[in-house]
Amino acid sequence: MYLRVLDIDDGEIPHSLRAGCAVALALLGSVQTVGQIMRHVGLDKKDTSGSAPKDTETLKVYVMEKIANFFHQGHHDSNSQENFSHNHHGNHKSPEFQSNPIPSTKIACEDGVLDVCLLGKDTLGVCSYLKKEITVYDITGKKLFALITPRFPQYLDGITGGMVFSDLDENSVFKAAFPPSNPREEMKDVEMVPKKKEKSELKKKLNITGSSKSSEKDSKAAKKQSKEKAKSKEDEKMEVDNENPKVEKESGKLNDGPGTADKEEKKRDLKEETVVGTGQWIPKGVHTTKSGDILVCLWNGQRKEKSHGKVIKYSKMGKELKEFDSHNHRAFFACPMYVTENGLGDICVSDWNKKSVVVVSKSSSKKFEYEGHKEQNDEENKFDPRGICTDSFHHIIVADYWHHRLHVLDDKGHFLRYFVYDNIRGPTGMCIDENNILYVGELGGKSVNVIKYLK
Repeated sequence: MYLRVLDIDDGEIPHSLRAGCAVALALLGSVQTVGQIMRHVGLDKKDTSGSAPKDTETLKVYVMEKIANFFHQGHHDSNSQENFSHNHHGNHKSPEFQSNPIPSTKIACEDGVLDVCLLGKDTLGVCSYLKKEITVYDITGKKLFALITPRFPQYLDGITGGMVFSDLDENSVFKAAFPPSNPREEMKDVEMVPKKKEKSELKKKLNITGSSKSSEKDSKAAKKQSKEKAKSKEDEKMEVDNENPKVEKESGKLNDGPGTADKEEKKRDLKEETVVGTGQWIPKGVHTTKSGDILVCLWNGQRKEKSHGKVIKYSKMGKELKEFDSHNHRAFFACPMYVTENGLGDICVSDWNKKSVVVVSKSSSKKFEYEGHKEQNDEENKFDPRGICTDSFHHIIVADYWHHRLHVLDDKGHFLRYFVYDNIRGPTGMCIDENNILYVGELGGKSVNVIKYLK
């Protein structure tokens, strides 16, 4: 009708304009029927039933109607589903959520779980708070063995042929082969003696060669750093202990739940090597990208307004590749705790201090920040994000620790729904497999729950 008013209602260009308008209206969904679309672009619907018409003008109307109908139908079909996305094969598919997801397997752990990762298709690695080991289970819940280490692994992820984990005590990220080569009982203690002697001699040598003034200055700085670090760890431990009471004892023995191993369980020494030292920065969550690079959350150990963090991407060999810190002098993070990467290459981070999920694009621009659903955006009921993962539909799934539930977001940061299952208590670290099966670690519940949340 607009072209008719302007007296330019003939010719190929106006018809092309009409076709474009018809497609746009169909995609916007602002006009309900194909007939309305055709009338709106100035082409009254003619009799186009049966086979295609032979005269040119009617044929053009027929073709445009078919185009409009195609896009109009496709638009309404996609909107009829709650979530429209691409699956991991690139095909269009509308996922349907389970109304009440029920854990198919509940893996009982001896201690509260901080983080969990897949070590191959059928094996899980579990980090527990302040334990010098990584416990390995199969996905049916059977405890296989414990990987013993002199360090305090807190956050971990699988890599090709092994795992990476961050150490709370030494401010370093380590990697180790998996499965380990030898059972612990088969290793000779004699092999460890030279290493201890070498370490002791090296310490003595460093003490002798250093100047007295330098040693005194370094000693004071080290003590100050040690106190600040200890306070940060003690504060963190107090928070965890509130939700993770000591394991009950009966007759002097641990009261193990189902799925735990016998007392004579196998133990193996974990042979790790340093990937990178983080200096003054405390390493937290780690994640291995599809390309094999390693994302590491780093925190400065300060509280409140002084708290600051960043995420750094390292190569497999520990070379710094990219730093996600700020944009236009505005910091992204205060205390990044868990991290993952979605299929779009976005860095998704749960921030413990900011009580939010921050998503940063691969070009280092902030995409969005999710601070919890509107019903819990008050001072007494704040969102408390911990573990985070993404599925093949680019959904972001994040654990809400204090509220004992999981939030599901789309890749734009829009809230989709909650997941709550029976007896969920203090969800923390999570991971997900290629079939969108979710593994949820619980600090309070001392377990890992295997959940199928899609139909």
